[in-house]
Amino acid sequence: MTGIRAVLFDLDGVIRHFHPEHVAAIERAHDLAPGTIEAVAFAAPLIDEVTTGRITRAEWVRAVGERIGDPAAAEAWGRQPFTPDAEVLALADELRAAGYTTAVLTNGTDGIPAEVASFGLHDRVDAVFSSHEIGFAKPDVRAFRHVLDALDLDGPEVFFTDDSERKLAGAEELGMRVHHFTGVDGLRAALRSSGIDLTDAGGSTYRARIDLLAEAVDGFEAVLRSGDHSAAVPSCPGWTLTDLAGHLTDVHRWALGQLTGTEQEAPEPADLADRFRAGADRLVAALRGRAADAACSAIYPPDTAGTWARRQLHETTIHLWDAQQAVGGKPRLQADTAADGVREVVGDLYPRQVRLGRVDPLSETVVFRFPDADGEAELVGTAGAGPTVRVTGRAEDLLLVLWGRRPLDAVAVTIDGDRSALDQALATKLVP
Repeated sequence: MTGIRAVLFDLDGVIRHFHPEHVAAIERAHDLAPGTIEAVAFAAPLIDEVTTGRITRAEWVRAVGERIGDPAAAEAWGRQPFTPDAEVLALADELRAAGYTTAVLTNGTDGIPAEVASFGLHDRVDAVFSSHEIGFAKPDVRAFRHVLDALDLDGPEVFFTDDSERKLAGAEELGMRVHHFTGVDGLRAALRSSGIDLTDAGGSTYRARIDLLAEAVDGFEAVLRSGDHSAAVPSCPGWTLTDLAGHLTDVHRWALGQLTGTEQEAPEPADLADRFRAGADRLVAALRGRAADAACSAIYPPDTAGTWARRQLHETTIHLWDAQQAVGGKPRLQADTAADGVREVVGDLYPRQVRLGRVDPLSETVVFRFPDADGEAELVGTAGAGPTVRVTGRAEDLLLVLWGRRPLDAVAVTIDGDRSALDQALATKLVP
């Protein structure tokens, strides 16, 4: 199991758009019934011949003219203009700036090189692949395999989006994470649910996570100042509040060592709350003193300070929940933070468990959806097919279930699909 390293875009309908009114105007001018031209042009086997390079684009247009009985109309259709999608191209720019490989795979003709050159696409992405050169067209798995080989990547390392749902099949077969494109906002949400948070490139999410981490530190300290240190922690069997505080203090010290590259000494204060606070303050200060993309050793990719801000936010937040519950409080988790915590579990912590040999990889894909937060989260199985089961519930409830803090039957969720696949996932040790 690996994280996403590349984003693969379809061209037509995603990065550039043709204008239906142009075709309609041509058909009116030539007394053709609406839809006549494209019904012929995109019918098999003609479309397959041009998109696999067996005939040229010019031959395709001539064939369309012959079949509709109006070569002039076909020639006019073949010259129809298109508009690049500025928002999608801007997204591609952001992805490259954040270190992701970007590429295009289109069912195209021998006209593609000149067409993409006309709006500088090669300057905006790392590679453009066209089916007329590959010899196979989407959804043929061989087209996608060609891209993986050229980029030296495995299927689960690639996110693919296409405006045709049918053309996602070959990508799914190779384990790619796929998205049916209907607009740039939905694409951004799908990227977030796959663990690609582009706001980190500008640092705003990084700073927000540090602020939330500092708030969680304040909350945990407050419990230590007022609570019974001998109180049992129900969600951590066998532990008292003292044990929980010691654990979190050690985790913060270890994370600080990974962030700075130097082994850290334990905080000196004898008082439990003072000792916790001293260690947490050192971690927060070190994060604030670095950029999100500052290189360091991290628990999962990318190896940057941004990963530690995210990881320690979720670590501290879940243990604050544990501590508040132990002293009789009614802890609550903020929905957006909890949703990102779910994405971390299924997209980063579970793959790490597999990578370290701690658990066997799951075969079935499980999707978690949140009505109270943006996006969704996908635990990708090895079978390479679409989701076997979809689970919808509040982000807080789903996170607590994944961390073993709540049994599934104790929260309100909707389960669509094979319940046994979900049960198998929850029986697996998804987190360290």
